[in-house]
Amino acid sequence: MADVILSDPDLPSSSIIRDSVLRLIASGGKRLRPMLVIIGGRFGRKTKESKLLRTAVLMEYLHMASLVHDDIIDGARMRRGEIALHRRTGVYTAALIADYMIARALEWTQTAYDEDSEDEQRLSHELAALASQLCLGEYRQMRCAFDFDITLRLYVAKTRQKTAMLMASCLKAGAEAAQADERTAELLYRIGDALGMAFQIQDDILDFVQSDEALGKPAGADLRNGNITLPVLLALQDPELGDAIRRLHPQSLQKEFDEVISAIAASPAIEKAMRIRDRYTEYAERLLRKLHHFPAHEDLTVMLHALSNRSA
Repeated sequence: MADVILSDPDLPSSSIIRDSVLRLIASGGKRLRPMLVIIGGRFGRKTKESKLLRTAVLMEYLHMASLVHDDIIDGARMRRGEIALHRRTGVYTAALIADYMIARALEWTQTAYDEDSEDEQRLSHELAALASQLCLGEYRQMRCAFDFDITLRLYVAKTRQKTAMLMASCLKAGAEAAQADERTAELLYRIGDALGMAFQIQDDILDFVQSDEALGKPAGADLRNGNITLPVLLALQDPELGDAIRRLHPQSLQKEFDEVISAIAASPAIEKAMRIRDRYTEYAERLLRKLHHFPAHEDLTVMLHALSNRSA
């Protein structure tokens, strides 16, 4: 991952871009997206290690850049135990750094896809298109801020665009980089989509049921920023609680948010959200059984259960 930045001949060694990206890399994280790429590669017929690793790096760069944008939009103070990038560099500089990360990673990755074949070109185009999809998903979330009339269908669509699509593409891209057959690659995409939906719903649930210390941010941060997640949508179905939620707006007092967030955490909405999460997990398991003849299906099964039931 560091090589992406260190190998850029146009970037001065003393650049704030260089220092900031290296610091983001060093701050850690789950590295879930690159792991999914590598697991996807285990469903292929022939692994070209350089191509697989470059694909994994690209996916993590897209994810890291999206987190920088998320933090700017949410006004987040911390990320992975450190001061958020935009708090250190300013919003304008942080946004440019995130844009550079996407552009540079795409440029760097092209060296792994230098074979003049239709499959190579298609894979390259699919990976490049992910960046625009992530931006569109972020825009859709911004547009829906404090819109308590959004439908479950719209929630699923924006969650798919912001989270599930990237995870699905990680599995599929890893498989295609390892020359998996088309049926296997498409199955992995569908598995990754369901995994991504379960992962995000669990994230939505944790935002209400975990402590500030465990989350590394205030509980209910999504709602405080106007992001309508699944527990909120389900809680809106309760007339009394729904009225309290609808009274919230960007200028609401902290106390008002605290009271609503506590009420949602104690409501049946959390258990309902868990059941929907479990349906996505079970669907992914059913699809994964179709790939039981691959030893790697065990790796993916372990990851599926770990991610959909995680506590952080």
